[in-house]
Amino acid sequence: MHTLYYKPSGKTNSISFLYLILAIFIAAPILALAYTYAILYIPIIYLNILCVIGIAFGLGFVANFVVGLGKVRNQWIAILFGLIVGVAGLYFSWVIWIYDHLNASAFVDVSHLELMQSPEALWDVIWKINEQGTWGVGRSANANISGKMLTTVWIIEAIAFIGTPIFFAFSKANEPYLEEDDNWADTTKIGPFELITDKETLKKQLEAKNYEPLLAMLPAENDQEKSHAIFTLYHNKKRTHGKEFYLTVSNMKEHINKKGELSFDEKVLINFIRIPKDVGTQLIAKIGSSIEVPIVKSE
Repeated sequence: MHTLYYKPSGKTNSISFLYLILAIFIAAPILALAYTYAILYIPIIYLNILCVIGIAFGLGFVANFVVGLGKVRNQWIAILFGLIVGVAGLYFSWVIWIYDHLNASAFVDVSHLELMQSPEALWDVIWKINEQGTWGVGRSANANISGKMLTTVWIIEAIAFIGTPIFFAFSKANEPYLEEDDNWADTTKIGPFELITDKETLKKQLEAKNYEPLLAMLPAENDQEKSHAIFTLYHNKKRTHGKEFYLTVSNMKEHINKKGELSFDEKVLINFIRIPKDVGTQLIAKIGSSIEVPIVKSE
């Protein structure tokens, strides 16, 4: 019996573990190398923050890619994959950073491999460095940040490294996967429609399988210049030939920034609700009579 909303099957393809291994030993070290040398040779703290954000999203993309390519529909395994990718990126980053620090200081001649194979020794060096610090900020640049303050910075960095890939992997595993087609669903944006002001009524109608109000929704008068609603339809690659269709309904609230530029904040009202094939087909047919909305990233 089908549920009202999409629910991941919990299945995982065994080849996904091979993709994970490749991500750990190829993608994660490359990202860690780029990040570590960027923060080593860019003395501007604000750019270093951008570097942290950059590698966090980079690791998130890797985790998302592994889950997607490996067709992982199990939420817990997706979380595990994201965790492993994040920890791998963080570990390789520390290995590279400690290697540079030790060799630059002429304390000891040690290789990357030796550090990577000695996590206990690496941990000891990290905390010795924590006591002394290696960098400062602003007017206190000559006085190194150390102790609790440095630990806090490292914790924030670790959260970014690990939390982002977990989020990306988990999000991918929750996207509609068409089991009969053995593939992730394709998406089509349909609209814009008039802004939806009564979310609960529409939700009850769809859950009661009353699709007439949905199909009767009017196109937005101002196209994409004002707040409006859009539909995201999930279907197979041939659109009208599949049996499974899922729908997400969102409001796009207009927002004008300080520069006077128009953007939209997306608020999801109904997410991944299952709809019949004939309703999905009718929604696709609306593309010919309304403007197909390009993907707009929410802020």
